[in-house]
Amino acid sequence: MKRILVACIALLVPIAVVSGQAAHPLSKAAVNDWAKYMVNIQNATVPELSVQDQEQWRIVSVVQSTGVRLDNYSMIAGNRTSLGGSLLYFNRPFEPVLELAEGAKAEVISTTAENVTIKSKSYACTKIVRKISRAVDLSKVQSGWNGISTIWLSPDIPVGGLVKVENHYTSQLTPDSEPNKITETWLLTDFGFKSWKE
Repeated sequence: MKRILVACIALLVPIAVVSGQAAHPLSKAAVNDWAKYMVNIQNATVPELSVQDQEQWRIVSVVQSTGVRLDNYSMIAGNRTSLGGSLLYFNRPFEPVLELAEGAKAEVISTTAENVTIKSKSYACTKIVRKISRAVDLSKVQSGWNGISTIWLSPDIPVGGLVKVENHYTSQLTPDSEPNKITETWLLTDFGFKSWKE
């Protein structure tokens, strides 16, 4: 269970805010758009909580005039397992790292252009380096998160455009707990438009 929670503590989007785009990045999303990622999490403080080569999916399951619902899945012990869903509204900033959608303060350090190759095809991305800070809030069951989050975004990718994530941070579950030093990466491995099948 801890491995699942740690894997979920990653992610994927204020694309509209961070990159200065006027339109919400999910405004043209369609049901059954999907993206698949390879996730690696190295916990230097508690190595047994590390995750290696874990497949995760994000699927658009509901589209309404006010927003969308994303369903999240992970491959655990050889089975694709639901990690729950996320409601994302068009009138709110879209945070690519979903776990940082609430309570986090982000300071953009740099924004550059960089190509990322997925399945032998190169995608033009906006690379955004951000300094993130979030205090522990037990009333909201919110962990502390302090470090650097780098995201690569492309308008050619569904489910918000997330191509790659590199996070280097410390995390605390309570104000008095020892911070966990974590390095985390997400890399897009496949995607599709209106083509998700169970």
